[in-house]
Amino acid sequence: MPRPTRPSSPIAKPTLDTRFHIDYTWWERQRQELRIYLQGHLCPEHRDVFQGQDLSQEIDWVDPQTAEVTRVDGLQHTLRTHCSRQPDYITERTALVDAIFRVFLANENRPLTPQELSERIGRSAETILRTISGSTIYKGIRPYIEPE
Repeated sequence: MPRPTRPSSPIAKPTLDTRFHIDYTWWERQRQELRIYLQGHLCPEHRDVFQGQDLSQEIDWVDPQTAEVTRVDGLQHTLRTHCSRQPDYITERTALVDAIFRVFLANENRPLTPQELSERIGRSAETILRTISGSTIYKGIRPYIEPE
């Protein structure tokens, strides 16, 4: 009688060329509080501003190039346009997963390879790959799969 085989994975093992991103649906499936985690990435000035406020508030944002007004997530917008520009947003003391997450927050969650992440946070691309490509998913950071 033949032995049962394991189904092959639809995704190849990630490499240094694999692009990663924050999978926000992971947060929903895990019933994790994304907004609370995001609040922890605010600079000290904005922690005070957002203290006790509705963290899901949207704001009007004016595109500086087109003058088009759109509604955006106020918390993420603040992280991207102010907090991520502070000199201590990512330091050598920032936990690796937090540093990676902060890079994705700052770049609007555009997919990046471990090498690109390495250039932004100053940590080894191999260490980054080992950390975010294992069986444990940290903070929703997963390989990016092109939509069909």
